[in-house]
Amino acid sequence: MRRLAVCICFLFMGLFMMKAQNTDFSLDHVKSLGLKVVQIETVDQEEPTCDYVEAPEGCMGMTTVNATKVPCRVIITQSDETLYDSGEYEKSVSGATIKINGNTSAYFSVNENKPYKIKLQKKKDLLSRGDERYADKEWRLLKDALSLNTIIGLRISELLQFPWTPAYTPCNVFINGDYQGCYLLIESVKRNKDCRINVDKEYGYIIERDPYWWKEDDYFTTNYFAPYKGYRWTWKYPDEENVSIFQKISIKYDINQTEKSIKDGTYEDYIDIESFARWILAQDILGSKDSGGTNIYVTKYDKNSSSLLEMPVLWDFDSNFQVQAGQFSKCHDSAYDYYFHDLFNSENRAFTQIYQQLWETVKPTILQDITDYITDYVNSEEGQALELSRDLNIKRWNHEGTTTMEEDATEAILWFNTHLPLLDENISTITPTAIQTIKKEKESQVIYNLTGAKIQQERKGIYIKNHQKYVQR
Repeated sequence: MRRLAVCICFLFMGLFMMKAQNTDFSLDHVKSLGLKVVQIETVDQEEPTCDYVEAPEGCMGMTTVNATKVPCRVIITQSDETLYDSGEYEKSVSGATIKINGNTSAYFSVNENKPYKIKLQKKKDLLSRGDERYADKEWRLLKDALSLNTIIGLRISELLQFPWTPAYTPCNVFINGDYQGCYLLIESVKRNKDCRINVDKEYGYIIERDPYWWKEDDYFTTNYFAPYKGYRWTWKYPDEENVSIFQKISIKYDINQTEKSIKDGTYEDYIDIESFARWILAQDILGSKDSGGTNIYVTKYDKNSSSLLEMPVLWDFDSNFQVQAGQFSKCHDSAYDYYFHDLFNSENRAFTQIYQQLWETVKPTILQDITDYITDYVNSEEGQALELSRDLNIKRWNHEGTTTMEEDATEAILWFNTHLPLLDENISTITPTAIQTIKKEKESQVIYNLTGAKIQQERKGIYIKNHQKYVQR
């Protein structure tokens, strides 16, 4: 009898522990942690799926393809208050779709929670800022709440006064009642003239220097990187389904001309120097090492020759704090990954001068600013709620050895205190010389055919002159 009683006792204890564990992941318990909760209920309980692939020979990366776009309902709550309800899915009327979205972050999530993209059927500001200017259809759920990298990176974006810093909120996510963990609900990179990237609807564009071009149906290369398979350009706006033949020709022409100007030192007529300098300074401050995974977006407002190529936004902070303290980011020095190697080594020192001026502007306060921000965030109500949610995420996915927010904060502050004084010394050694005058052809007199080749004489046909389409009849 005693043995039976002991067995019954252990049985009830086991059931109690199982119940307690289930309670940890219940909706009521997760709401009590304090963060917003995003509940996603798919039609017929369908789960989003994808295929996992590695790059073909000569290319780079690991990513996902064939992601299913699943119709769903999205509900956002905080405590007992409903902040948003998309309603049931009805195309173009209500609801949303969700799909797995991401490259390396999605690839390595094969056995756990995934990053997602949400597309609403009707525009709405999912961050509840009380201003419909922020309404949009496209949003992302990033797993970046599991470290402070993105939170710190976006603060650097604000301190350097980028024209747009994506807004976000940490949240807990359920899909079909199953707790998925803590995420950042964040604005996605896209055209929105009121609150994201403002480019002309008809003639503007947003493109990405993309190491994952090989998974896209449409992409293009340019003369600068033609021998190197690691990168191609892919479309953000217009998207690849809507970009016209003429837009493809015109945009490729723009980029080729820009690349030529960087090589010969006439780049001031083609790029917004301050936006390029601001972008690479942010990478240097953050110590970014992964030039391949760091998203490189460029934009142009419209087709006018006075409209310059810009770098308007920071995105992807997985490799923060990974260079040796005081060293430049990988993008700063690499001759293959982007244009900065040539810009810093150009005979025209305008770019270097503006880069150094930007650093001198923020240098007196940036260390204290970022230290105070990290400290205040970790100790804030949201920071404390995020700490509890990260701990629950660890239990849900059995992440052993994951650091606490306090440990992340201490490590980041220590790194900045070591890195920034040494970085200052390195920046000061990029000694500017007198800006050399470089002869430039008058672009208004130069004519190109549709392949981008310069021609000497007009014949009947379509040409590009002064960055615009020109028809000779």
